Amino acid sequence: MIRARELGYSIGSFSLNVSLSVDTAEYFVLLGMTGSGKTLLLETLCGLRRAASGQVWLGQREVTDAEPRDRHVGYVPQDGALFDHLTVAGNIGFALRVRRVPVKEREAEVQRLAALLGIGHLLRRRIEGLSGGERQRVALARALAAHSPVLLLDEPVCALDEYTREVVCREIKTIQMKLGLSVIHVCHSFEEARLVADRIGILRDGRLEQTGTPAELLDRPASTHVARILRLENVFKGRGVQEGGRSQIRLENGFTIQADAPMGDVEFLVRSWDIRIVEAGAGRAANVIEGSVTDIETCGALVRLKIEGTMPLVAHIARWEADRLSLRKGSAARLSFPETAVHAFGATA
Repeated sequence: MIRARELGYSIGSFSLNVSLSVDTAEYFVLLGMTGSGKTLLLETLCGLRRAASGQVWLGQREVTDAEPRDRHVGYVPQDGALFDHLTVAGNIGFALRVRRVPVKEREAEVQRLAALLGIGHLLRRRIEGLSGGERQRVALARALAAHSPVLLLDEPVCALDEYTREVVCREIKTIQMKLGLSVIHVCHSFEEARLVADRIGILRDGRLEQTGTPAELLDRPASTHVARILRLENVFKGRGVQEGGRSQIRLENGFTIQADAPMGDVEFLVRSWDIRIVEAGAGRAANVIEGSVTDIETCGALVRLKIEGTMPLVAHIARWEADRLSLRKGSAARLSFPETAVHAFGATA
């Protein structure tokens, strides 16, 4: 378990103030833009920076004033911070050697961790010349050798290509579940976060703006900033009004859509996965938008469809449906979405 209460630290004009709780055996991913304080938070949790205020608990121990070596945290910094003068085996076993673990026991543990991460064939190699993926695995093995129930990962796969990044993320998730670790994993990519996260936190200017499961955040992002972090499209401005006893949102061009929204200026999201194609003669549908296809992109079993019309919309529809309708650039299209597809942020965020 990891718990921080009003944890504060300042650098110049930037200040960090975070309250956070990560359960035992929970994988928590921290997302945020560059400069939001993600690395600073990890460094404060593991003791590399002394908190100016607040408290930190790891398990049942308060470690706010403890030295890094006494916190028993596995920490993987962005660059891995591997020792170039040691072999792979020497790097993995470094913490064990510092703790004076007997040689035979240490060697057995190094072998076990190397096998777990698929780097047993590299144990005699020097760090120089290893690939990015191999270095990431060595850094992770060294952190796991600390036998800590807490693991802090700062951009652990940032240097990898897309395929290798996914493979390593799945390996980390498997290890976390197998060992029952409490993990905080920092990254920029929501796609990366979705591979591993039980919960996600959005950090903005040193403050946690929203936390929740990936599904919860996608369904109801707290602000347009969160929506951008999650790479959600179809974010618009409008004005909430009441007409005929019904709540509506009026766009700047005068077009109105049926949706539950507060009165006054609002920004809102139309969930792309709730948008449907409406064929001629299909009967009455809510919030119908007519336009032409300006972009169409195949994404596995789905197609990302962009139309320009009364309001520009991006929809994710089944590939078979796009094929059946022979949709292509320039095709006319009618899209529809229910009121429940609209999520209003309220006042401009």
